[in-house]
Amino acid sequence: MIAAAVTWQSAGLLAFCVLAEIARELCYKQATAAAASDGPASRSLLHQKLLWTGIALWGVELVAWIAVLETLPLGIAFPIMSLTFAGVPLASCWLLGERLTRRHLAGVSLVTLGVACIGISDSRTATATIQTEIGATVVAEGWR
Repeated sequence: MIAAAVTWQSAGLLAFCVLAEIARELCYKQATAAAASDGPASRSLLHQKLLWTGIALWGVELVAWIAVLETLPLGIAFPIMSLTFAGVPLASCWLLGERLTRRHLAGVSLVTLGVACIGISDSRTATATIQTEIGATVVAEGWR
């Protein structure tokens, strides 16, 4: 079986899923911060627009994620989604002013490096699979 090719559409949907998940987490954080300043968080939280924005993002992301899984193997798509573990701390630092320690930055770097390693190994596996199948087809068809 030839490995699934990453198309612009699947790559765009996957990027959307990563960004939507990062945005969702930022919405939840801001909603809980606003709710805490309004009084008892449990009652006030349900009145926060950012909470409902985060929930809406979750729903839209779910639909996009299903579309991604229709075109890409889970072994490729899921590791890329782990970029949210790098994106959320960076976005919270940049947009919310949260502090990142050296350990945080090391973790972000390791996650990013891990995703890159998986991407490189998957592209080599896909190339080897395609070359093997082409070679088998050539031999079977007597094209040599």
